[in-house]
Formats: sequence, structure tokens, C-alpha cells
Amino acid sequence: MPRPILACFIALAASACALDSHHLTPEELVHIVDSPADVRVCLRLATLTPPAATVSGFRYIKDAMVQQTLALEGTHLYLRRITPDWLWVEGIVYDCRPGARRLREEVVIRANG
Repeated sequence: MPRPILACFIALAASACALDSHHLTPEELVHIVDSPADVRVCLRLATLTPPAATVSGFRYIKDAMVQQTLALEGTHLYLRRITPDWLWVEGIVYDCRPGARRLREEVVIRANG
């Protein structure tokens, strides 16, 4: 193999390794959506209750819900408005990975069997 081509392959391999070392933040791991259409084919995991008042800070409430979503192994957080002005919101956690419904059913069957 000619040296220039070999050098390109080595450079590509090194750059791929550098990408793998990036640690994702919670905001990158959880997709926050505000439409039920975005999670219509997903598996609903939990409703984060009670609905939260965003008066104390929307960012604080959102960050707490993202952490709860991660703890439940969810991929999507649907923020449902309780009031038109986003003063009260409810968080619903979904797993939108391909085959999530089937994977959860298999776990339940194994647990009972």
C-alpha cells in the first residue's frame, strides 16, 4: 500500500478514536419534546408526578426531569403543558429506542418465568 494512502487511514483511525472519547451530557442523551406526535411510537415508561410549577425556574425543573428520565433509562422526555403559559408542566418519560416495546415485554416475561 502506498505511504500516502496508509497515512490517510491512520489519520482517519486516530480521528475516530478521538470522537469516541467525547462524554455526552444529560441534555445530549435525552431528547426533550413538546408534542405527543414525537413519541407516538415509543414505549411510555413513567409520568413524573406531580406536575411541576415552573415559577421557581423552568431550567431547574427541566434539569431535574432530565435526571429522572436518565434514571428510568428513558430516551425522550415529553413536556406536556398543563397551562397555556408553561407555568405548570408534566413530564412523561419514553423509551424510543428501536424495539423498545419488544425488549420490555421480554424482560417482563423472563421475570415471571
